[in-house]
Amino acid sequence: MNISNDIVFGELLIRLFGNKEMIIENYKGIHLYTSNEIVISCKKLSVQIHGEQLQIRYFSGCDMKITGSIHTITYISNGELCC
Repeated sequence: MNISNDIVFGELLIRLFGNKEMIIENYKGIHLYTSNEIVISCKKLSVQIHGEQLQIRYFSGCDMKITGSIHTITYISNGELCC
């Protein structure tokens, strides 16, 4: 039986809808949340989102939806996270 790694190992899964919306699955927490920057911690790394009018529209225990004008997405090793 083929089961994807995101389900088996809790790997990060990001779905983008243009540059206006993203869904993040398998995150652990929110490090930073402003209208210009959001930093989300995940199992092995963190994700830094830069943009304008960024908002977390919803979050649950396993996924979240971010909207706004997304300019950049950066992956950061958890050892390098400084905020």
